[in-house]
Amino acid sequence: MIAAYAARFSPDDPLAALEVGEQPAPEARDGWTVVDVRAAALNHHDLWSLRGVGLREQQLPMILGTDAAGVTADGREVVVHGV
Repeated sequence: MIAAYAARFSPDDPLAALEVGEQPAPEARDGWTVVDVRAAALNHHDLWSLRGVGLREQQLPMILGTDAAGVTADGREVVVHGV
């Protein structure tokens, strides 16, 4: 899948750590719903992640985009917001 992700950390220039490209699709978790993302946005949480706040280097690459909108397998249009 194509994703925006933190490839490295850059405390002074967080967008320099951002890459867009192919990443393996995450595995579906029990009790969660898979969403085919149609639109996503980077927010302050993502900028902090790109700076290296709250992430360890072993977690890279980390797919970003805690704000998104898309469609579930049964056709429901949804908004995703990481709370």
